[in-house]
Amino acid sequence: MSVLKVENLRKTYSSEGFLGTRKGKVEALKGVGFEIGRGEVLALVGESGSGKTTAAKIICGLENPDSGLIKWRVSRPHPAQMVFQNPLYSLNPKLSIKSCLYEALGCAGVPRGKRPARASELLRGAGLEKINTSKYPHQFSGGQKQRIAILRALALEPELLVCDEPVSALDISVQAQVINFLKDINSSAGLPIIFIAHDLEAVSMIADRVAVMKEGLIVEEGPAAEVITSPRNSYTRKLLDSVPVNPWLSKS
Repeated sequence: MSVLKVENLRKTYSSEGFLGTRKGKVEALKGVGFEIGRGEVLALVGESGSGKTTAAKIICGLENPDSGLIKWRVSRPHPAQMVFQNPLYSLNPKLSIKSCLYEALGCAGVPRGKRPARASELLRGAGLEKINTSKYPHQFSGGQKQRIAILRALALEPELLVCDEPVSALDISVQAQVINFLKDINSSAGLPIIFIAHDLEAVSMIADRVAVMKEGLIVEEGPAAEVITSPRNSYTRKLLDSVPVNPWLSKS
């Protein structure tokens, strides 16, 4: 059963040229449609400007489409939560990690007295139970910050996690750690994940299905193993050919 079904999403932005002298429109989405089922990981793959992030923002309610439908089969008030490429977009730099998590738990309706135990449970699940939660986001490594940002999203008990390039800003040595954490979340809780990336090697480590986007359209879609090993579209083959080998992902 699908958690989310997207039908014919369209989105156009106004654009300006150098010094605002040339005005026009950019079609970010040109009729995009896909669905994701419970417990599934769907990867949206493509180069910058392909429409991946626009689709993600619309799903999470951060943008409105010009047209199209988003159909949910959910029961919770926060159906989708987004994890950004830069974890500091999710974490208030003026709040300690403890306060960041307590704030999210409060929004999810967790009573004040139960927040410490729930926060500790979340941190254990991410292997962060030994960190000093009185510290602030900038005091942690990139991989730790990203896992904390993921925990903040999970604190809201979403029914879909949308991860926008969650490992592309990390050192290659910690990318596998974050991907494995997302895999654990997916397998243990059955939480569906939309994993947005341009790196098909990272996608191969986590995705069940892949939808390849180019210039606002999905040009290829199918099981991850099939798309990655036997791509039908020339653009998909180009993406595969451009991927450098990451030995850390290969060993994970």
